Amino acid sequence: MFRKIKFSQLSIYTNYSTRVEIDSSLREGFNRQEYKPRKHPGRSQVKVAIIPPDIQKAIKLILQDSGAKSYQQESVKLNNYIHSRLLPPEDDDIRRKASKIHETVSKRVLSKMDKELTQEEVETCNKKIDTTVFNVLKKNVYRWGNISYDKATSLQYLMARAPPEYAALVRILDEIKRRLPDYTPRSFFDFGSGVGTGTWAVNTYWKNDIFDYFTVDTSTHMNDLARLILCQGRDNVVMPFKSYHQRQFLPASVDLKYNIVLSAFSLFEMPSMQSRLETIQKLWNKTEDFLIIVEHGSNAGFRVVNEAREFILNGCKEKGYAFAPCPNNNVCPRYLELETPCNFLIKYETLGFPSKVEIMANLFSYIILRKGDRPSDDPQWPRIVRAPIVRSGHTICRLCTQNGELKEIIFSKGKYDQSTYRCARSSNWGDTLPVK
Repeated sequence: MFRKIKFSQLSIYTNYSTRVEIDSSLREGFNRQEYKPRKHPGRSQVKVAIIPPDIQKAIKLILQDSGAKSYQQESVKLNNYIHSRLLPPEDDDIRRKASKIHETVSKRVLSKMDKELTQEEVETCNKKIDTTVFNVLKKNVYRWGNISYDKATSLQYLMARAPPEYAALVRILDEIKRRLPDYTPRSFFDFGSGVGTGTWAVNTYWKNDIFDYFTVDTSTHMNDLARLILCQGRDNVVMPFKSYHQRQFLPASVDLKYNIVLSAFSLFEMPSMQSRLETIQKLWNKTEDFLIIVEHGSNAGFRVVNEAREFILNGCKEKGYAFAPCPNNNVCPRYLELETPCNFLIKYETLGFPSKVEIMANLFSYIILRKGDRPSDDPQWPRIVRAPIVRSGHTICRLCTQNGELKEIIFSKGKYDQSTYRCARSSNWGDTLPVK
């Protein structure tokens, strides 16, 4: 199911000695000033994401009516807990750890015995060993658990998580809109929809195109909150979408497919890798065009995203390819390095409830997988995977290339033409650089 990976002690970045130039298909456009370096085709236009005013108004109305000011501290705690979560330990890992602990404890206990034990003493000794192993194991195994979203917790989640999640999703969907400006999805499926950030994000780009929304979340309180936000925060307002469906569980039918299928910040609720992969397979079966997986930009979050990427590209019958952020289908070079997650940063504006509006930043990891084979005209421009280092006269860009390698390129005024140099200088972390 997964590719066999050989690890080696290599530097994560290699110097790029080959000359890099603007993609030849864009050269004339730059010369005629159809493209400007500050707005080149690989540059995202989402700088600071702000939740749409009508959604913000509805959220604030709901929070005020619910007396949510008292939830401020709890919402911060919930946000911190979500960011710090690890994946649930696998049964095999627990058994291996228990076996090692049992061996160590047994040796220590038995080494103190200086006489032959009776059957009763052996049983007592074994019970003592088992109790010690259990206590040690409890301290050394991560205690994972589902988050139960009741009404209060759902409101806390809305306060803390809605702005950064919306920001990440808007930034990700910008990849599709920018690269495929004529693409018009007609249906949207959101797994783990929460308070509805996925619906807000797709409507930012395709509100007049999508006619069918299907959302899944196990929490009825989350579903009620998501619907209420779309109804302007009032119970007596009619749902603005004719075809908007909410369910608590994934539907069993595989006949219906959706143009865009999203799973955002949801797979941490799955109790094992097997359940995560089964869910991803079901989502891929429902995908007509794009499957988007998003998680926090932590090591654990990146591991989940990469797990889904490897499974779809190598373990599924239906073909697909990495649309973004990867310019290739090879094994992720950051996964090979084992220490640094492939993540990206987005700035966003907070709700301003109950305190003042602030500009914050959030790290996220994601993968957009597209059904079918990679088109022959896909430019596969390199992705900037860390913030460029801008200095007087030169800029250092760290790139993930179409060959599946991490390259560090120094763009200097003397070595590169003006268009190439200025494109590199005006690009940000997460953009693609239109060079070959």
